[in-house]
Amino acid sequence: MILLALAMTAAPQARAADVALRGASNCAIWTKGRAQGAAEYEKAWLAGYFSGLAIGTDVNFWGIKGRNEIDNESVWKWMDEYCAAHPKANLVTAAEKLFLERFRVVSD
Repeated sequence: MILLALAMTAAPQARAADVALRGASNCAIWTKGRAQGAAEYEKAWLAGYFSGLAIGTDVNFWGIKGRNEIDNESVWKWMDEYCAAHPKANLVTAAEKLFLERFRVVSD
């Protein structure tokens, strides 16, 4: 029984490792683009990525208006702070960390 539970939890992770993402950038490009007012591509990619994660996981990343909603500017600010602290990170890693933080907020 325990082996079955472990196999079931490991299976999604194994499949996820085989998924290729297109268009993902990194924190250095994000930070440079934000400083130059030219991060529109990365913003659009992140908005789509978060929305896709929300649909795929059935987690309302963007929240409910008036209760636990997060707007785009708050997301960009979070990314700015994360990327300043982790300049070599890729945007997928940063986005996943923010998604997990938001999961805790919208699940409460």
